[in-house]
Amino acid sequence: MYFGFNGNTEGFEKILSRIADNHDGGKHSHKEVRAYARCLLSVLPEINCGEGVKPEVQILLAALTASGLPHYDRAFLATCILKLLSESVNSKTESTTEDANGIPF
Repeated sequence: MYFGFNGNTEGFEKILSRIADNHDGGKHSHKEVRAYARCLLSVLPEINCGEGVKPEVQILLAALTASGLPHYDRAFLATCILKLLSESVNSKTESTTEDANGIPF
């Protein structure tokens, strides 16, 4: 456990939502968004999401830390990460609602 962090994605997603809503840079500067992304990148190993999406999330977070990107690109990348996390949660839910024969019930 990383500093008592339990792997819950709720806070991770809240921060990404702030970045995704920052299309024009009115709420957060480039410096702030890059700092958020670096912090998220460091806790990503502890996040409880599908292992299949972690490499893609890692690349997108690394891209968020790059200098020279406009706010709308950073917002787009954050939206993509949120979608990956959402799809990962939905696929976990679907897999737990199937019976032994793979038939959803």
